[in-house]
Amino acid sequence: MSGKFIPGEVEWVTSHYYDVPNETVEFSGDLTGKSVLNLGCGEMLTDFGLLNLNVKQVVGLDLDDRHPDHLLGVVEKLQRNGITPSEDYAGRIAYRHYDGVKFPFADGEFDFVFSWSAFEHVSDVPAVLAEIRRVLRDDGRAFVQVHPWYHCFWGSHLSDYIPEPYFHLTQSPEWIKGQLEKYVIEHPESRDMVLGYMYGQYRILNGYSANRFYRDVIAAGFQVLKAKLISYELDLSQAPPHAEFSDLMICGTKMLLAKKA
Repeated sequence: MSGKFIPGEVEWVTSHYYDVPNETVEFSGDLTGKSVLNLGCGEMLTDFGLLNLNVKQVVGLDLDDRHPDHLLGVVEKLQRNGITPSEDYAGRIAYRHYDGVKFPFADGEFDFVFSWSAFEHVSDVPAVLAEIRRVLRDDGRAFVQVHPWYHCFWGSHLSDYIPEPYFHLTQSPEWIKGQLEKYVIEHPESRDMVLGYMYGQYRILNGYSANRFYRDVIAAGFQVLKAKLISYELDLSQAPPHAEFSDLMICGTKMLLAKKA
């Protein structure tokens, strides 16, 4: 098991601008002319990338109450990494914030709702799935990609900083914070990122597995039209004996959902 969990800026920007939109369409189908909601949009790099795929509009939804000039900052970041966004972005992209549960949209407002690597942070998964169903049109589709699920090797989001395998399944948050503090002593330039942002993200992980999420999806009134497991060749010799094999091996999932009649 190797490889960095957190990529550098160039890889991060290009993957979210090109790869995420392309993989979304490849899995879900053509989005030409569709109104799209991006749940857990983050910086909105993917929202800009979707404009190249002929969507009608994209609304990014996340927890932060952002400054109106946020989109200008995204444009500058794209340009800094050699990407020129669509000239008409201002009329096709919008950002809205929410409280983590209730979406600020009318019933049936969107043709397509998608979420990429965000649901592991959602505090009330059943409530958010219910909101996705509510804002989807009756013939709409939802695409949810999650990576990583909590019980896999990378599930803590902190594997770049703590070498012990599966520590998040065996150690306390206090122990984990102590290991991060040791890391930033050797890498002081990373203090804000590691002890601020990344440790904060770890603390709000919901601990879900793919199996648990699937049960919530069905209970929320969806049918799964298409699903894919994301897994790798893994060394499980140091995995805790109480962990379920499927939880360790299912590192991520993709699901295409439709509303049950």
